[in-house]
Amino acid sequence: MTSAEHITQHSERGLAKWLALTLNLIAGSALMLMMVITCVDVIGRYLFNKPLVGGVELIEVLLGLMIFMALPVISWRNEHVVVDILDPFVSPRLNLIRTILFNLVTAIALVMIGQRIWDLGARASSHGEVTEYLHLPVGMIVSFFGVMCWFTALVLITLGIYRALVQYRLSLDSATKPSLE
Repeated sequence: MTSAEHITQHSERGLAKWLALTLNLIAGSALMLMMVITCVDVIGRYLFNKPLVGGVELIEVLLGLMIFMALPVISWRNEHVVVDILDPFVSPRLNLIRTILFNLVTAIALVMIGQRIWDLGARASSHGEVTEYLHLPVGMIVSFFGVMCWFTALVLITLGIYRALVQYRLSLDSATKPSLE
């Protein structure tokens, strides 16, 4: 078991476990719905010459929902795509500092992005913007994406740093344990 799997297994309990499960279920359901909508739209378009009305709008909304629901869980579990070719040559302490700085910088960026998205959502709400075919309220949808950016930033600051500290402790423990070989 890798240290990341160990941390995930022992730190996702109670509320964190259920929150991650809920967010993943929503993101997975959005992905499944996108596949079903695409299949129905393609079959309707090419076999019956009747495309699914509002299919593109639904896919756009579901794509955003999938991304912004999965982002906090990916951040918490530290499952980002990384290039780690230099990690074996870096000390655990430097690794800890790098991880904490990365989490803080990313959290600040997400707060700023979330604010911009929130502002766009507020503007869309004030103008009463709705989608073309299904008349979905654009402002509410976009504002929700901004809130999820802020939530991800909170996850990075709290749980991400906690996870980095636990991983640091585990790396120190494994370095001090005598080898049986």
